[in-house]
Amino acid sequence: MGKVDYSANPNQRTPCVLVLDASSSMNARPPGGGKKAIDALNEGLRTLNEQLREDDTALTRIQLAIVSVGGPNDDAEIMMGMTDATNFKPFELQSDGTTPLGKGIQIALDLLEETKSDLRSAGISYTRPWMIIISDGQPTDNTDTWRQSTAECWQAEADKKVTIYPIGVDGADFDKLAEISSETPPMDLNRIKFNELFVWLSNSLGVYSRSRPGDSVQLPSTDPWRNVRV
Repeated sequence: MGKVDYSANPNQRTPCVLVLDASSSMNARPPGGGKKAIDALNEGLRTLNEQLREDDTALTRIQLAIVSVGGPNDDAEIMMGMTDATNFKPFELQSDGTTPLGKGIQIALDLLEETKSDLRSAGISYTRPWMIIISDGQPTDNTDTWRQSTAECWQAEADKKVTIYPIGVDGADFDKLAEISSETPPMDLNRIKFNELFVWLSNSLGVYSRSRPGDSVQLPSTDPWRNVRV
């Protein structure tokens, strides 16, 4: 996994890692028909790329990484290391296997710490990183791995190291997702509105990337994609 070359772009960065469920359940179609969740997710990643390319400032300041959970290898693994948005090229995730979400979260946290170390070494300032976790099921890790991963999330949040957004697709175990973050309750993706979700993510990261470390930021509304649970 290559390192980002910061020599040509010394701008402040906003790192964001996407932890994406690619388990076999993502092959399901929503009730009443429509796209499979994995197809909608892949389309959403293409939308994210298109939206970022409409924002020249965000393009030079946002960094993205992707951790896949499940998939053909039935494991949690880095599918794309931390990459400047200008070099981001969406690719197709293939769904299969189980949901080792806890392991994926731990990989993502380690990746963010490595990224921050690289940024500091290069003399590049950065805002607090984001972690977006999207799942349609429940973790299949053993209990110890899951508890350790959620404890690491809570500690990272307490230390102001990361902002975590757990997002559940239809069928997700929201009680489990609620264990991930002490600060942000899990949000319910309305059916499979991945396009709307990734438009929101691009716009939100664009706003956030223009802030200074420590600033309070008003993000766009989640209403276009969020299902309000009652």
